Amino acid sequence: MLSTLIICLLCWIAGYYSSLGFPLTTDHTVLPFIETIYQWVESKLLTYIIGISLLLFMAFIIQRICDIEMLISERTRLVFLFFVLLMSTHAGLLPFKEVTLVLLCMVLVIYALFNVYQQPEATGKMFNAGVYLGIAGLFMPQALWFVPLLWMGMYQFLTLSYRSFVASLLGVLTIYWIVLGWCVWTHDYSMFTLIYSSLKEVDFLSVFLSFRYYQLGFFIVLLLVFVAFFHIKMDAMNNRVRVRQMLSFLIYMSIWSLALVCIYSADADAFIVLFYLPVSIIMAYFFENLKARFRFLLFYLVLAINAFSFMLRLWNY
Repeated sequence: MLSTLIICLLCWIAGYYSSLGFPLTTDHTVLPFIETIYQWVESKLLTYIIGISLLLFMAFIIQRICDIEMLISERTRLVFLFFVLLMSTHAGLLPFKEVTLVLLCMVLVIYALFNVYQQPEATGKMFNAGVYLGIAGLFMPQALWFVPLLWMGMYQFLTLSYRSFVASLLGVLTIYWIVLGWCVWTHDYSMFTLIYSSLKEVDFLSVFLSFRYYQLGFFIVLLLVFVAFFHIKMDAMNNRVRVRQMLSFLIYMSIWSLALVCIYSADADAFIVLFYLPVSIIMAYFFENLKARFRFLLFYLVLAINAFSFMLRLWNY
């Protein structure tokens, strides 16, 4: 843990001294005041502190989810380490961007969904999950494509009922009903125009067709994730039904995120961040089932390649 955290901290320090991602700029957010807030944030140090604090907070929640649901047979901090490692060595996240808030919303969606396993009457938490996705859609409209994934997870966890479905849908619509009210008040409907234009900006597969050497870390993780998929399927009978279904949902979520990486390749950095969210848990499960010596070597190989890829990208920044 110490060596991993030191490498991640060094990546943040290197990004700080290279002014990676600073000053803050907006990408596809539909909130008009975000750019104004970014203009007020003049302290680079404060921006980086906020970014790394949010990252550690999300890593804590993800680790907490795994501990509560016992997704990994042994108590381990691999989930925390993989999440911090993959996010800290992904230059597209540093120091703080709209996708950081989208990632936080997705973490809260997973927490709410896993917490209502086989509870179709828990409409309040499904409403909250819909609200989180609606908020995420304001910062990055393409995040609305995760709404069907939420319904898929509800069906898989036997949580889907007429009331829970309506509650989740109302959660999303509530956010946009408020946005509509604001548009009517200001006589400016450009926010909805931005949502539509962002959803139709398709750039299919260019992230894979135009390979850059600093993407090596992502492709190594992608290769290991596919190996982990097969391992989870082969090892499924050794887990409880609850664990099998939750791991299966995380696999679907990673595939869903990867599909969005392919469809919206122009915004690949943002969707790779969302891809790394379920992947951090999947890889932790896979690594925990490896032999100790091989696990040790493979983890440090992933650590070294991702840190090297980050430095290459920083060099070309």
